[in-house]
Amino acid sequence: METTSLDFAGIALKLFLSLVVVVVTWIVYRVIRNTIKRRIEDATRLQSMRVVVRNVLAVVSFMIITLIWLPTGNNLATALGILGAGLAIASQELIGSLAAGLNIWLGNIYRVGDRIRVGDVVGDVMDISLARTTVMEVGEWVKADQYTGRIVTVANRMVWVNPVYNFTQHWGYLWDEITLPITYESDWQRAAELMLEQGQTYTAELQADAEAKLSRLVDRYPLKELKVEPTLYLAMTDNWIEMTLRFVVDAQERRRVKDHLHRKLLQNFQGEEHISVASTTIEIVGFPTLQVDQRHK
Repeated sequence: METTSLDFAGIALKLFLSLVVVVVTWIVYRVIRNTIKRRIEDATRLQSMRVVVRNVLAVVSFMIITLIWLPTGNNLATALGILGAGLAIASQELIGSLAAGLNIWLGNIYRVGDRIRVGDVVGDVMDISLARTTVMEVGEWVKADQYTGRIVTVANRMVWVNPVYNFTQHWGYLWDEITLPITYESDWQRAAELMLEQGQTYTAELQADAEAKLSRLVDRYPLKELKVEPTLYLAMTDNWIEMTLRFVVDAQERRRVKDHLHRKLLQNFQGEEHISVASTTIEIVGFPTLQVDQRHK
């Protein structure tokens, strides 16, 4: 009976110590969170710091609680082996997500605020826990890179089996294109001039920042020398001259910028007598002779 009483006392003590660890961890987290909230004004950076602090405290508290419940002495190695085997069998997906969460965090695969694509999910990262990543979805039934309003939770283990596309990390810009077809009768040289002029007007505000960030990226990685200035490309097709304007754009502003450029180009083209935007047309050259079957009269 004394042994049973001692066992219950030991379990009660471990439960009490585990509760103390949880409470202390929660208090420490609240204190640190309030401190960084007063010192950091940027919302994205603030959330990133919260994620780091929360994940570190979660790992530390889990390790402490595990040590509390592990036996001491000669049985420690045996207990650790049984515990590890049991966890590996019972929760392979969870362990994969936890390992992937550490990889995301330590490997800097993506951060809070980044626009990413993992598998079929595209969105802006809202939160990164040790097991899951939460994003505000982009695209899907919305016909551009804009929010759908759905919040999607993705298991971190997805990064092991899917490529991760990061739209904003390191540089923050993307190359995008708009294409307009011009009739062969149009003044294509004037059209090219107008398109390039609009591209240069747009990129004038962001060109210095984009060039500086791209220069750092080229210095860090073995990339070929890249240009930020807008470029115009022409291609002759069977029906029209295809004019493509290539330019850099903020990764999260693609639809707004494309709308702006298209509006400006339409306004400019309307003021030009010798520029016509081409479209697909079908010319009917004749109809077959209609014959009436006299037997059904």
